[in-house]
Amino acid sequence: MDKNYDEAYTKIKYKIIHFHYLPGAKVTESTFRKDLEMGRTPVREALIRIEREGLINVVPQSGTFITKINMNTATNGRFVRECIEPQIMLEAVMKITSQNYVNLSHNLAQQTEAITNRQPDLFFDLDQEFHREFYVAANKLEVWDWLQLNNMQLNRFRRLRLRVPNLKWETLSNQHVKILDTVRQRNVDELSFLLRNHLHLMLDEQESVIDQYQDYFEEPLTNN
Repeated sequence: MDKNYDEAYTKIKYKIIHFHYLPGAKVTESTFRKDLEMGRTPVREALIRIEREGLINVVPQSGTFITKINMNTATNGRFVRECIEPQIMLEAVMKITSQNYVNLSHNLAQQTEAITNRQPDLFFDLDQEFHREFYVAANKLEVWDWLQLNNMQLNRFRRLRLRVPNLKWETLSNQHVKILDTVRQRNVDELSFLLRNHLHLMLDEQESVIDQYQDYFEEPLTNN
């Protein structure tokens, strides 16, 4: 596959998930070409794929728009992760290596720095990398990659959560610390409890996020 196409796809998707382009905003192919400093062909091919994945919507006679967040899809994505991730973590406990521990500890230190420096893009990326490392430890990276392809609406919600003033980033990082400590202790019962609470946080915070950014969500909103 063309390297420029891959780069265009990755960068456009990243900018949408991180709200560099806002939900509902009208965009053009030339907008992306200018922002990415790339040619027409890779950008056009990337946009075709991104439209299939539901991040942009091409409306005949009207233009191209960044889609709004579909909460039904996002909550279904959370449900799938809640079903899959506890088993991934159990396998990770049995297979985790010293290098995985080094990577995870370094990640947590970087999360603290990102909180101190108020770097939301970086903090979200580190949150992603923290969970991904357990899939690596469990030798289930393909499952992680599959989840990312199908959890874009969930990831948009999670990233938007970092923009809500009353929802502290420390809540997430503190839960990450407890999860890693419990993995070290190989306390699988406590780990399952902590992980389910962590993944359930979206449901607890859903109302606060939607109230703050209601225009970013599709109608009708659900209360799953």
